[in-house]
Amino acid sequence: MKKLLPTLFLFSQISLLFSQTKAITEYGDTIYIYNNGTWAYEILDAMPQENLLDYLKVELDIDSVDKKLSAPLSAKKKVTNKNNQFIINYDESKWKRVPPASLNDEAEFAFECKEFDAWCIVISEETEISKENLFKIAKNTMEENAGSEAEIIQLEYITVNETPILRGVMKTTFSDISFIFDTYYFSNEIGSVQFTTWTSQKLWEKNNSKIQELLNGFVSKS
Repeated sequence: MKKLLPTLFLFSQISLLFSQTKAITEYGDTIYIYNNGTWAYEILDAMPQENLLDYLKVELDIDSVDKKLSAPLSAKKKVTNKNNQFIINYDESKWKRVPPASLNDEAEFAFECKEFDAWCIVISEETEISKENLFKIAKNTMEENAGSEAEIIQLEYITVNETPILRGVMKTTFSDISFIFDTYYFSNEIGSVQFTTWTSQKLWEKNNSKIQELLNGFVSKS
C-alpha cells in the first residue's frame, strides 16, 4: 500500500520547474541548470503555473452538518506531533502503530487496524493551506497516481473535539480494487494536517464506525 496516499509534494515540484541558473561551460557554451539536476542549452518553455493549478479553482459542494464528534472513551493511548499541533487518541486494542515510512515517506504517524485490513497515516505541514485546498490537492494527486477520476462520496464540515474539520471521503481504483479514503483535513496558523484512513470499499462499508472512532481521536492543541 506504500505511496497510495496523496501528499503536498506537488508544490515543491512546481518550484523546481521554474527555477534555473545560467552558467558557462569550460568550452564556452552557455547552459541553464535547473534545481532538479537537469540542464539545457536554452531556457525550457514552462507550462504556465496557473494551468498546473487550475484544479484549485474548482468549486466544491460541501455539506454543513450539525455533527459534534469526540474521541471514544476506549481511546486511551495518545501520540503528540513534533510541532505540538495536535494529539491523536486511539484504542490500542484495535489499532497498532507502525513505522510511518512503511506506508508513506511523508507520514509523521501511521496505524494499522488489528481487526481488518485498514491503514491510516497522518501528514502534517508547517505551511497553512486551507482545508478546502488540502482536499483539492489530495484529490488531484490521487487521480494522477491512479490514472482515473476519484469519486467524491462525502464532503462535509463537522466539529471534532471542538475543532472545525473538513471530512472528505473518496473512492478510487488501484489494480482493479476499489478503495475508500476517509480523511479529516485541518488547518490553522500553525500548519496543516491530513489524517487519512483507507481500506477496500466493502470493508469500509462494513466497518465505517470503527474507522470513524480512530479519526475522532484527533484533538487540536490550538
